[in-house]
Amino acid sequence: MRTRPSDFSVVAIIATYNEADIIGQVVGDLIEQDVHVYLLDDGSTDGTVAAVEPYRGRGLLGVEPVARDGGPSAGFEWERILQRKTQLARELDADWFIHHDADEFRESPWPHLSLSAAIQAVDALGFNAIDSARLDFRPIDDGFRPGDDVRRAFTHYSEPAPYDRLQIRCWKKTDAVIDLASSGGHDVRFPGRRVFPIRFVLRHYPIRGQAHGERKVFKERRARFLARERARGWHVQYDAVREGTSFIHDPATLTPYDADAVRLTLMLRHRGVQELEEALDARLAEAERRSPSSRPWRRTAPAVWTPSIAR
Repeated sequence: MRTRPSDFSVVAIIATYNEADIIGQVVGDLIEQDVHVYLLDDGSTDGTVAAVEPYRGRGLLGVEPVARDGGPSAGFEWERILQRKTQLARELDADWFIHHDADEFRESPWPHLSLSAAIQAVDALGFNAIDSARLDFRPIDDGFRPGDDVRRAFTHYSEPAPYDRLQIRCWKKTDAVIDLASSGGHDVRFPGRRVFPIRFVLRHYPIRGQAHGERKVFKERRARFLARERARGWHVQYDAVREGTSFIHDPATLTPYDADAVRLTLMLRHRGVQELEEALDARLAEAERRSPSSRPWRRTAPAVWTPSIAR
């Protein structure tokens, strides 16, 4: 795997809250791919910070507690965290930044390039932002234990919900004003943005077992969400989850992960193809509106790339 030159740097800014069973692997994988890490911890009580201590001085730039207006009981202040990430992207010395989650792994769409080397290639082509295709991996048994290799343990994924499909969370350092918060962290915005057409791989592991799902959803997330942020349409991912829900999935309802097939799909159904399909759909809809009796041919293929095409 080709690595980056020493004069090109990428920093992933990660916010954590009780992710001790996975955060060491996430940070270690980023550092192995020549990406530095800056951690914002939101008051974890499970040893999350201790899990990353071995990486201090080896790619972990710092660990910072999240500042709060109302102390530890203030809840999950996502907007404040996003604003701090934006501020750090102005202050830290790096060429590119990633707004990174604590339970995800990012990979290049080209298997011979590390994440950092792939970002550098995108930079050389004149682009300054990167979208990712998110794959939500689900447990199909309850066997995962802390210390297990997460990516080996979870072999099946589902497509993300519509509100999670846009993942433009990697960008080149700029003097322009960066807006990460207005989209809830899904879509970094700034003047002159040029998004690379091929999405990168984002492997997401939000729930790692039954007990983990019950604790995370009912105690560590929903109970901490702020009403003012919920009113903006944020934090809806667990709305349909009820007490007694099984977090263990039937593998027949999921897609087995095939890295080569996923990467091929990323190449074939890139953002440029999607934009052409959406423009065609708009023209067809307008033609039908003007002359409904003509019923022009309608394209039946999905306009938005979905990993299930790789089945």
